[in-house]
Amino acid sequence: MTNAYGTNGDARDAVRAAAETFEDAAVDVRTETKRAAKRAQKSAIAASGALAEAATTFARDARTAIGEKAGKARAEADRQYGRLKVQAKERAEQADVFVHERPYVALAAAALAGFLIGHLLSTGRSNVVYLRDDR
Repeated sequence: MTNAYGTNGDARDAVRAAAETFEDAAVDVRTETKRAAKRAQKSAIAASGALAEAATTFARDARTAIGEKAGKARAEADRQYGRLKVQAKERAEQADVFVHERPYVALAAAALAGFLIGHLLSTGRSNVVYLRDDR
């Protein structure tokens, strides 16, 4: 039988040639896909290494910056502590002088302060009991 390709044998040969061409193309696509996947994997590994290095550098820089800030804060706290310690000694000396010069005034002031503190603390809890007559 005769067709556009000639005989049936010629058509089969054309189909086989086309099938072989498709198979070769599929093999080429598969091979190139594998190569592209390997390249992508290598790029991903390189990128993850760069990311890990960047994270390590960031953490090191942050630790250094925090260490510097903590050192400054500690120095400031030490300075303030020293200043307050000196002030506390001065106030204690002034109180000692005041108590020795005016003992009755100091005793009255302490009693008044104790009374006020006790009164303020006791006002939070009322001891009054209200009874209702149900007659």
